Amino acid sequence: MHHQSLSDASYEALLRLADTYAADVPDNVTRDELEEIVSEAIDEWKVEHRQQNAHSVRVEETKYDILIDMQVARETEVEIELPDSYNETRVVLMLRDPSWAFAYWDLRNSDRIRFSRSEGFEGLVLRVISLDHPDDQKHDGRPRFEIPVTLIDSRWYFNLPDQQTYYQIALVALMDGREEMLAHSNVITVPRGSIAEEQDEDRGDQMDEILAQTGIQHLDIAASGRRIPQRILDLVDDELLFN
Repeated sequence: MHHQSLSDASYEALLRLADTYAADVPDNVTRDELEEIVSEAIDEWKVEHRQQNAHSVRVEETKYDILIDMQVARETEVEIELPDSYNETRVVLMLRDPSWAFAYWDLRNSDRIRFSRSEGFEGLVLRVISLDHPDDQKHDGRPRFEIPVTLIDSRWYFNLPDQQTYYQIALVALMDGREEMLAHSNVITVPRGSIAEEQDEDRGDQMDEILAQTGIQHLDIAASGRRIPQRILDLVDDELLFN
């Protein structure tokens, strides 16, 4: 099995294997010659090992054969680097929590070059659109807001103003006073993110004090109960937590 793996190995990987198995490698050796030297060195090592362990059963011999093949495979592995771009214009939307979302996008090389060379290019915008239903196709008149981005941007976190709704993003290029629609994202569902209304009175007092310490009064979180956030604000104003 290792013979087939060696044929896929680089010259440098073969040199490392030759050193591992103490093989003599002459100067200016060709790749084919080096592969043969390494193969012979591995076979010799296996023979010597079996002679030293004559009492071992065939299962043990097979185990060592597998270990050698695994080592050859490690030496011949090629590191694969993921590209920065897949040369595809697209935008993807992900929900982080009921108040925040994350978007990332990419542009085809041809689009990026076209925009960078155009004097009329005014920039890109992420158009965040609120939908009543995930299958809504008509965006006209829907609540929306826009986030200006540049050609070097590729990701963005942004706040969601509404909950219990759906959102989609459009990646739009602004050219010479007009819009060029580049891509639409997937649709995400935003659940309700408010604090439960029904609470035991004693547990509610404890929770109010805990929440006040977290600084939740400064966050954009909808509150459905009568106690929140006014109760928390009262606690902070009266400095009850620090007495």
